[in-house]
Amino acid sequence: MNEERRNLSSYDISDHPLSNLEWWYCYTFLDGDRGNRYTLVASFFRVGDLPILKGHYLIYSLVRLNDKKVTTRSLLDRTLVGQMLAFYLPAYLLMNPTDRIVWGQYSHLLKGTLPYPHLLMSRGSVQSKPTKLEYGQSQLAFEETPDPHFRLQLIDQTFQAELLFHPQKPLANIDEDGKLNKLRYHSLPRNQVLGQIEQGGMTETVTGEGWFDHQWGRDYGLLQGMGWDWFGLQLDDGRDVLISRLHSPDSDSPQAPIAKLIEKNGTVITSENVILKPLKYWSSIYTKIKYPIEWQITLPDFSIELHIVPQINNQEIPIIGPLQAIWEGSCTIIGEQRYSEGHRKPLKGKGFIELVGYAE
Repeated sequence: MNEERRNLSSYDISDHPLSNLEWWYCYTFLDGDRGNRYTLVASFFRVGDLPILKGHYLIYSLVRLNDKKVTTRSLLDRTLVGQMLAFYLPAYLLMNPTDRIVWGQYSHLLKGTLPYPHLLMSRGSVQSKPTKLEYGQSQLAFEETPDPHFRLQLIDQTFQAELLFHPQKPLANIDEDGKLNKLRYHSLPRNQVLGQIEQGGMTETVTGEGWFDHQWGRDYGLLQGMGWDWFGLQLDDGRDVLISRLHSPDSDSPQAPIAKLIEKNGTVITSENVILKPLKYWSSIYTKIKYPIEWQITLPDFSIELHIVPQINNQEIPIIGPLQAIWEGSCTIIGEQRYSEGHRKPLKGKGFIELVGYAE
């Protein structure tokens, strides 16, 4: 194990034009003043091999936990459509010529249409100093003074959400060298969230906790069918756990996972002694993809055992391109902390699981 610490002032939220892949990601659990409970996740992608003419892609999901209603979206701009037509899908199909689903997507794009359920957004842009992402009508805007915070605004056909994230921990420098997936990785795993959700003519004030990630670099793993399992877990005792591992379609076994334990003071402790055991699978009626959605996680270096259970099964988000869809879902955590003296302490928490690359 090794330890490292960083100050929040060193956190890098600005764009990186030399990267061919970059994304800003956040999730949150929210309680409304009208008694509704929500989970919301959003990811803003910027794609392109050149420093200019970047493509933009936005996915998000809002889940109303009270009645288990799910709204998901997949939106891309015309620049990304052009990149997919000219390079990304042809390159993928050269390596995977029998993929009928991607051939179908490519046929739609050649005809000037998007395959269902993906939507075209009016424009996408990223500006710096201060960093502000505008994807269609939705935004992610950062303010670094006087106190670091960022604002997420999602304008959907069926709801509007405006949320303010206030970091409660210092920077977690997850991966400065691209060891996980060739991308640099910074994280703010614990944020106080305040805001409003408007839906069905009703506006509700909401409060909760959230997570934020920023990754960037140069990687073509998605063209090769690379997938991953990711766990962003917030324990009730104030610690956070991030676990990630890659899996390749041409390998029978995934790569060894890496875990980051983020202490209450922001200290990051790394362990490669991680045991992930899937306990339950769920198959989508839309894509027929089978996902492992319930897990047993053992972290021997931290003396932690966790049982991860999804809050609802259907938390699939459609994705344009070879991935077809991902499972991006909220979960609850129960487990225990074991001590050398032999006694044990119960652990509880919440978090999100991201399952990518399970389409056959």
